[in-house]
Amino acid sequence: MKKLLFAITVLGTFIISSCKDSQQAQYNALGKPHIITLYGCSGNIIKIWESTGSVSNEANSDGWYFEDAATGKLVEVTGTLVIEVKDSRKIQ
Repeated sequence: MKKLLFAITVLGTFIISSCKDSQQAQYNALGKPHIITLYGCSGNIIKIWESTGSVSNEANSDGWYFEDAATGKLVEVTGTLVIEVKDSRKIQ
């Protein structure tokens, strides 16, 4: 019984610390520009945007929205997306 309790405690601690890392990453990304890449069915890149700041998701939807840094316009998009905090890499 003690071994089971110890295992549950260790597992719980691991899960809690993992959540903290992902939550911290979310907080660190707030307000930072993001690169949003939309992919087609065959895996080809359809479009790449840079946001002026954070990207938000639609409530009760699989959509995302952000302000496009190039145009200053609101973009709402859904599909196969990769959303990354902007770094020093160049967009191709």
